[in-house]
Amino acid sequence: MSSAAVFDQITFADIKVIALSRHGGLSSAPYSSLNLADYVGDEPEAVRGNLAIVSQLAGAGGISVMSATHGNKVNVVTEMGTAPSGDGLVTKESNLALLALAADCVGFALADSASGVIAVGHAGWRGVLSNVMQEVVQAFVLAGGKLSQTSAVIGPAICASCYEVPSERVTQFLAQCPAAVADETHLDLRAGVHSSLAAHIDPAQIYDLPGCTQESEKLFSYRKANGQPTGRGGLLIVRASS
Repeated sequence: MSSAAVFDQITFADIKVIALSRHGGLSSAPYSSLNLADYVGDEPEAVRGNLAIVSQLAGAGGISVMSATHGNKVNVVTEMGTAPSGDGLVTKESNLALLALAADCVGFALADSASGVIAVGHAGWRGVLSNVMQEVVQAFVLAGGKLSQTSAVIGPAICASCYEVPSERVTQFLAQCPAAVADETHLDLRAGVHSSLAAHIDPAQIYDLPGCTQESEKLFSYRKANGQPTGRGGLLIVRASS
C-alpha cells in the first residue's frame, strides 16, 4: 500500500473518494506505474497487482472497474471485476469500490452515506454532450439515493487551457452545454460536469479535486502521451461496511 497512489481524496462519513495518481504501482514504462487499465497494452499481471494495491488502499473487498464507451449508459453493479460497458456505475454494496478510469476525461462521484448509495461516472466531451451526468444522477436516485443529502465530487481532468478543440465542437457545446465553453477553441469539461450536477445537487455539496492531467506529472494524460502508449488512472469511491 503506497500513499504515492493517492493524488487527492475526500471523505463523507463512511464514504471515501480517491483521485488516483500514476505513481505507487507495478507497471513498467511507458505505463509506469499505477496503470489500472487492461486494454492499453500493459502486462496483465501488473494491472491485476495495481488493482490490488488500490483495493487495499481504499479498504475495499474488491473493485468494479468501469468499461467506458464515451456514452451515457449506467450500470448497477453488485460484484467486483470488469463491469458491463457504460460510463456510470451505481451500487448499494458496502466494501465494493467503483472505479472510473480516465486519462484526461472527467471522473465524478456521488455519495449518500445515509442511504448507502454511491456512484461514479466518466465524462469525456461526448459524455458531457450526451449528459452522462444526468443519467448517473437518475440511476443513483432509482437505487435509493436522496439528492437532498448527496455530495458530489469532480476529479482531476484536462484543464480548459490545455484542451484545445476544433471550433465546430465548440459550436456544438454552445448549443447543448454552454457552461463547458471556455473560449472559441477551448472547452472546460469539468465546468460542464459541474453545471449539470448543480441542476440536481446543492452546489455547496459539490467538491472539486483539482488538477490538470496534462500539466501534472502525477497524472496519466492521453494528450500528453501524444499517440504513444500510456496508462489510465481514475476516480474511485467506496463505502465502508458498518
